[in-house]
Amino acid sequence: MPVRSSGCFTCRKRKIRCDETRPQCQRCGTHGVVCPGYRTDQKAGGIEFKDQTGDTVRRAKDSYRVSGRERERERAGAALTVMRGGKGGSAMASASASASASAAAQGSITWFSANSSAVTCLGEEFLRGYYGLSPSPPPPVDLLSPGVMRSQLYGTFMDVYLPTNSLRDHFSFYETLVTMSTEQPALTQALDALSLVAVGSMNKDRAVLDQSVRKYGDALSSLGKALARPEAASSDETLAAATVLGNCALYDEIGKHENVWGKHVTGGQQLIAARGPKNLNSKLALLLFSTTRHGALIWSLIERKAPYMALPEWRELAFETSIQDSSTLFYDAAIQIPGLLQRYDQLGDSVALSVDNIDDLLRDCEHIEQSLRDWLLNWEIRFAFEGVGLYEERPIDDFTTFTSSVQDRTFETAFWFSEFPIAYLASVYWLSMFHLRLNIQSLHKLRHELEKDWYPTPESAAT
Repeated sequence: MPVRSSGCFTCRKRKIRCDETRPQCQRCGTHGVVCPGYRTDQKAGGIEFKDQTGDTVRRAKDSYRVSGRERERERAGAALTVMRGGKGGSAMASASASASASAAAQGSITWFSANSSAVTCLGEEFLRGYYGLSPSPPPPVDLLSPGVMRSQLYGTFMDVYLPTNSLRDHFSFYETLVTMSTEQPALTQALDALSLVAVGSMNKDRAVLDQSVRKYGDALSSLGKALARPEAASSDETLAAATVLGNCALYDEIGKHENVWGKHVTGGQQLIAARGPKNLNSKLALLLFSTTRHGALIWSLIERKAPYMALPEWRELAFETSIQDSSTLFYDAAIQIPGLLQRYDQLGDSVALSVDNIDDLLRDCEHIEQSLRDWLLNWEIRFAFEGVGLYEERPIDDFTTFTSSVQDRTFETAFWFSEFPIAYLASVYWLSMFHLRLNIQSLHKLRHELEKDWYPTPESAAT
């Protein structure tokens, strides 16, 4: 077992060697960050014991409650029929056409018990018919096939998960996945898991969320078996399964553990890198590449490390994808920012801390910054010609979903976007520019420390 690092928290997080100077390490001081300190000295023997009796009791109680619910489901015996209806295409389940029509008018997710006239919220009874959570009596004659029920579930997921007017951006690959036929169990199970966790989260249905976690585990197991086969490296369906599972990890119910989503993003990049740019030829493969690039940028900004997608051969491939929109040029510049952050972190460690190295990095940062500003200007001009603004400032009370759950009124106004793809791209632009400008500011401070009479020009100063 490797020795536990005794360095300060910042150096351990950045994975660089700490000089362990007390009370503050000099490495943090060199880079202009506050040293948060060190771990407290370990107890004798290097073993630390923690009382986890409370957690053990809680898990036992949760297991007991789950077992109780499963016994209740075995006695329920509810009959189901699923159909699409309501505003937004919500899924419904009912034992009679009249009940289905009534529920469809409300646009809700419901089920109708064969032994009761009451319509109740969709729960584990729906999953019994779809997944067979527990032994059940022979299904009634009007129970639809599992394939039809899966189709209805996917339809509801698409209405819940996909934003309006998203067919031309990287979300559109789900349109392809849910309609294609596949013999890859990992992909089917991954789509099941994502559909269930999306619908369950929207309706706060604990039973549906629990089943999504089970399907997620099944999909991980199937993906592991698929990757063990030689042909997996060139399979679009295997890559698609890995991509969908990564999106599952964005939900708290599945991605509870630290960095789960990041590990999925890293794994997806490795699958793509193993194939090489010349072997991504199909429409689906290029769509998945485009989608992976979005996640790679965000995770690489968090990690402060250059992703595979920033290599020249992968940046060239981005211009060959079937989807060419406003984001193509933006991502070509933004995907290079994590590498600039990594180069800054290496100054004084694997790279000499010199004026020449700082100036080289500053020039590269300023070049990317100018590319991003030019892209934003062209984007705004295009919308101006169409008579549409990127966003407008509105009173915070206009955002009813936010104000209904957040009572704080620190911000009296917020930005209103006409559609989700614009809001998403603008947000990623601001996030990327924030990291880049912060890096430039740190470089200016470092440059000034080496030459006390040096100051950035007013135009280039990052404030």
